[in-house]
Amino acid sequence: MALKKGELAAIVEDLRHIALFASMSNADLTKLAKLGEPVDAIEGAVLMDQGDVGVECFLVLEGEASVVIGGAQVVTIGAGSVVGEMALVGHKPRNASVIARTPMRLLSFNIVAFRRLLDEMPQARDHIYLLLRERAAENQAR
Repeated sequence: MALKKGELAAIVEDLRHIALFASMSNADLTKLAKLGEPVDAIEGAVLMDQGDVGVECFLVLEGEASVVIGGAQVVTIGAGSVVGEMALVGHKPRNASVIARTPMRLLSFNIVAFRRLLDEMPQARDHIYLLLRERAAENQAR
C-alpha cells in the first residue's frame, strides 16, 4: 500500500528522532519508510504470539509494549525498538509474545521488505544483527 505524502513525511520525521536512524540521509529515511507498512495498535493489542510462525517484524515509532515469555513479562520496549526480527532471520517460531501497553504507532516489515532492508541498508542491517546476537545471548541465559 502506498503511503500518502503527509503520512510518509510524518514517518520520516519519526525515524529521524530514533537514535539508530538519526545519521541517515533523508533519502535513506524515505526509503526505509516506504519499505514498511504503518500500523496503529490499541492498548492490549497482541502484536505477536509466542510460538507462532513469524511473517513480519515491527519497528516501534511511538508507544510501549510488553515482551512476554511463558506468561512472564521480561521487558518493556518503546520507540526505536525492533521486535519479531529473530523469527524472520532464523525461520523459527516466535520466542515471545508482544502486547501493546499503550496505543502504538509501528512500521511493519513483511519478509520481503525485511530482506530488502537488510540487503540495501547496511546501517540498519548491522544494528539488527547486533540485536540478534544480544537476544540470542539473553535467551541462552534464561
